[in-house]
Amino acid sequence: MTSTVDTTEGLTERLARHIVRVAETPPSPHDTEVVRRLLLDNFIVSLWGMTRPAATEIADWTKRFAGSGSSPVLGRDWLVDPSIAALVHGTAAHSFELDDTHNSTASHPGAAIIPAALAVAAEPGRPLTRDEWIAAIIAGYEAMALVGEAAGGMAAVHRGFHPTSLFGAFGAAVTALTIRALRAGVALDPALVVKTWGLALSQPSGSMQFSVEPTGGEVKRVHAGLGSHNGVRAADFAALPAVTAPRLALEGTYGVAASFGAAPRDALSDKHLQDRQIYGLSLKPYACCRLFHSTIDALAIATDGFTVGTADLIDILVTGPTLIAEQHMTPAESSMTAQYSCPYVVSSTLAYGPTAYDSYTEEYLDDPTILSIASRVRFEVDAELERTHYPEHFATAVRLTYADGTVRAAEVVDSVGTAQNPMSVNDIRAKADGLARHGLTGVAARLTSILWDDAAQQAELSTALQRESLTLLGPSSHPG
Repeated sequence: MTSTVDTTEGLTERLARHIVRVAETPPSPHDTEVVRRLLLDNFIVSLWGMTRPAATEIADWTKRFAGSGSSPVLGRDWLVDPSIAALVHGTAAHSFELDDTHNSTASHPGAAIIPAALAVAAEPGRPLTRDEWIAAIIAGYEAMALVGEAAGGMAAVHRGFHPTSLFGAFGAAVTALTIRALRAGVALDPALVVKTWGLALSQPSGSMQFSVEPTGGEVKRVHAGLGSHNGVRAADFAALPAVTAPRLALEGTYGVAASFGAAPRDALSDKHLQDRQIYGLSLKPYACCRLFHSTIDALAIATDGFTVGTADLIDILVTGPTLIAEQHMTPAESSMTAQYSCPYVVSSTLAYGPTAYDSYTEEYLDDPTILSIASRVRFEVDAELERTHYPEHFATAVRLTYADGTVRAAEVVDSVGTAQNPMSVNDIRAKADGLARHGLTGVAARLTSILWDDAAQQAELSTALQRESLTLLGPSSHPG
C-alpha cells in the first residue's frame, strides 16, 4: 500500500513562512524608532513590576537555578537558564498593568517577547548587533499577534483564557529561534518554526478565573512570564530531533484555534493586518486594564481635566462592551482586582487622578474616598458602541449626574496610548516618575540615553536595565 502525504501548505506553514520573512528583513529607521519606544516602555514598567511582592518572590525563588545558564535575573545578582530569566522579567513586566497591548487579541506582547529577547541574547556566542536583536523582537511581536488573530483573537478571552500567556509562547519562541539562527549564521527555517509552534501548543496557560474572584488574582501577573518561559522552552525542545510535534498547531482539530479560540482564519489575508504588528500597538499611560483607558480619558473630558469635584456626584454610569459586565465588575479586594474592576478604576481616578499608580496597591483598597465614589458607579452594555468599535477599539462612554441635575458626559473611542492617539517619548518617560517614591530617580533619562544611542549594542541595553533593577531593589534583594 502506498501512503500519500498531504503537501498542501496550511495556515500554520503559511504564517511560519511570513514570520521568517519578517525575521530576515533588516529593520528600517522607523522600525528602530518604534522598537526603542517599546523597549523604553517595557524597561520602565518592568521596574514598576519589581516593586510588587509576587515578582520579587518569584525572583527569589530562582536562586535554586543559579549557575544553570548565563542570563541575568532581573533585580538579582545570579545567572540562570534563559527560560527562567524570561519567567521573572515577563512576570515583572506584567505586574503593574502598564505593559503594551495588542488590542484585537487583548494580549500584552512586550511582556512575553522582550524578556525572551534579553534572556536568549545573553547566551554564549557571538554578540548580536542592535539591528539583529531588533529584528528578532519585531518577528516575535508579529508572531504573537498574528497567531492570536488566526486563532480568533478576543474569542479566547470570552472562552476564559488569557491571551498573553496563551499566544505569548508562540511569539517568544520565534524571538528565541531568530536570535539563535542569527548567532549561528544560518537561515531561520520555516519548518523549525512550525515544529516549535507544535511544541508551544502543548504548553498553553492562563485562565481568566482571576478576573471573577475578588482575591487570588496575583497569578495573573505570572501569565506573561509563563508565556515567555514556555516560548523559550519550546525553542529549546525544537532542537531535539526525537521530540517531534504536530504540524497544524493553529488550524488542527485540536489546535490553538479550536481548543482556545474560534474558527481559524487566515490573518495574512486581512487587509487590517498588512502592516507590521509593532505599528498598531497601544501603550498604557494608566495602571489598569486597557479596557478602561478610554473611560479614564472620557472622565477627564467630562470633568474638565478632573477639576470638577465629586462631593455632589450622585450617579456615575459607564457604558461599553459586554466583556466589562462579564469580567470587570468584581469587588476590589486585591491589587489585581482593583486594576480590573470598573468601579475601582473609575473611583480611584476621580479621587486621585489617572496617574497615581500607587492608588492600585493594597494600601488604598479601603480608602474611604475611593469606596464612597465606587458605590455610585454603574455599568451598562452599549450594544451600538460594541458593534461599531470592539475589539479593534476599546471604546467606552461615561455619564456623570450631579445633585443639582447637571449631567456631564463624554465618549472616547481611541484612548491616549493607542496607535491612533499615541504617546510621545516624553509621555513614556513620565511613567517612571513615580519610581522616585521607591528610591529610583532619573531612570527615564538614563534609559532614554542608552536606547537612543546609535552606537549602543544589544548587550549594553541589557546591562542598563539590569543595573537599574539592582539599584531599585538594593543590597537586600540578593539573599544568599
